[in-house]
Amino acid sequence: MRPRFLLLAPALLLSLLAGTVTLHADDVEELQRLHKELSVATWTGDAVWFQQNLSDDYMLITPAGTTRTKRDVVSELATPGMKMDPFEAIEVQIRVYGDSAVINGRMLQRYTLGRVRYANDLRYTDVFVKKKGRWLLVSGHASNVAIRR
Repeated sequence: MRPRFLLLAPALLLSLLAGTVTLHADDVEELQRLHKELSVATWTGDAVWFQQNLSDDYMLITPAGTTRTKRDVVSELATPGMKMDPFEAIEVQIRVYGDSAVINGRMLQRYTLGRVRYANDLRYTDVFVKKKGRWLLVSGHASNVAIRR
């Protein structure tokens, strides 16, 4: 395995020097912005953001294992009596693969539904695809963080 890496490293360096490999700094910055906007749109209930930035075939898999479409997500933002606290994602990692990107992270969501208070400690994966020069969120998956005993 090690010799193979050593053989590939000079080829990558030559490609970078020749300008045939594009570093995705602009894409990473754009994805960081979208990732932050996604968090804010979630806790503010911004249906317009979701309409504009989710692909029409978007699929979310919830911690309970159920699925939600773009339509489901947008309609659930208007749930009466729902009030979410602001949150910041942590442990965020963004990886770009050409016109696809995977974002992994963790978030602690606190919210009130009716008169009941809830808290979710979640790890998540969001998948973005670049279509016509624009990044769209195509899939999401969230899992509860296991409590260690």
